[in-house]
Amino acid sequence: MATKKKNEIVLHELMALAEEKNIEVRTEKLLREVGYHARSGRCRVKGKDLIIVDRDEPLGEQIDFLVDQLAGEKLDPAHLPEHLKKLLAHKLQQS
Repeated sequence: MATKKKNEIVLHELMALAEEKNIEVRTEKLLREVGYHARSGRCRVKGKDLIIVDRDEPLGEQIDFLVDQLAGEKLDPAHLPEHLKKLLAHKLQQS
């Protein structure tokens, strides 16, 4: 239970970080039908960046997706909590 709560906190921190970079993040139930598989993604709507996260995915996958999306952004590490620095740094090392 503690891990789930911790992951929820990390997810919300990442969403807040995206908002600070003027990127809107929405968690939505994505439509799934025969022959149609929607997934999390990023786009621009009316000139604003938008990230849609599939809320039915496991929390770990939602976190990984947001980390992937934010790893390329110019972030000020001085204002990040240590655990977010580690997540983002690990992703950048993998690239």
